[in-house]
Amino acid sequence: MSQPTVLLLALLLSSGSVAAFADANEATDCWHETRLGPDLQEVKITVCLLEGGAIQVYPSSGEAPRMIDINLGYDALGTECWWRTAYSTPWVNLGVDSDGVARVGYREDGVAGLLLDTHVRSCTGRPREAGSAISSAWELINRHIHERPEPLFNPDIGITGLETFIEVAVPVPITDSLVSPLGTTVSFEIKVAQVKVDWGDGTVDTFTESTFPHLIGYPDGIARHIYETKTCSTPGGPRCHPTLSAYQIGVEFDWFVQWRVDAGPWSTIPVPNTTTTATYDVDEIVTRSVANP
Repeated sequence: MSQPTVLLLALLLSSGSVAAFADANEATDCWHETRLGPDLQEVKITVCLLEGGAIQVYPSSGEAPRMIDINLGYDALGTECWWRTAYSTPWVNLGVDSDGVARVGYREDGVAGLLLDTHVRSCTGRPREAGSAISSAWELINRHIHERPEPLFNPDIGITGLETFIEVAVPVPITDSLVSPLGTTVSFEIKVAQVKVDWGDGTVDTFTESTFPHLIGYPDGIARHIYETKTCSTPGGPRCHPTLSAYQIGVEFDWFVQWRVDAGPWSTIPVPNTTTTATYDVDEIVTRSVANP
């Protein structure tokens, strides 16, 4: 996989901290270059950018300073590439083949595992980072996918044996595109793929896109449920739920985000679901027979 990986992820999500350096001669970033040697034969060297801004060449890779991580960016031709860095980054080096192509993963803070697994070639010249147009695109995506459900309940307090309805407005899909500083077009789509309702009594209903127009609440909405047991402030009383003083109803948006560069293939970005939990009381109606005097 080539440009798409870096364009939307490499420089948008990273917020690494800089390692502490002893002086201006400490290396911050290193990459490989191929140059002509004294015998006019091509030789591979390691080139490092020093903290003070100078460039240092290491004829042998064994002499090059040790770097703690890898980073992703672009070479002079605008092609994505990776290099070694003294900065802490979210990128994980999963191995480099004999051609200098690295298998790369991305680690998101607070998320277990890797969000992607792709291959990127080694930089063959001084790398650089892209500008802010892509960053603005990610900010829009990130802001939208954190939107939470705002469910409405009818009735406000449930009645055993009668239906409880939920109304929830699902955000409309967003499709848009931006032109990156490299002249490529980044297109993206953001939408809710599913709405899940956990009624709090062990029942979970899932609603797909085709059913979203019907999440309209009472009386015709399809998100409806019948509770069999009332809740009481002190659980376990007569006819009360044995353990719950109220049902915890969770309404969840399952997000789907995909993007691509120019007319390339679409790639998905795993993003967390957003959930709203509400406390819901359920009462009961008890009928009594009253004798006429």
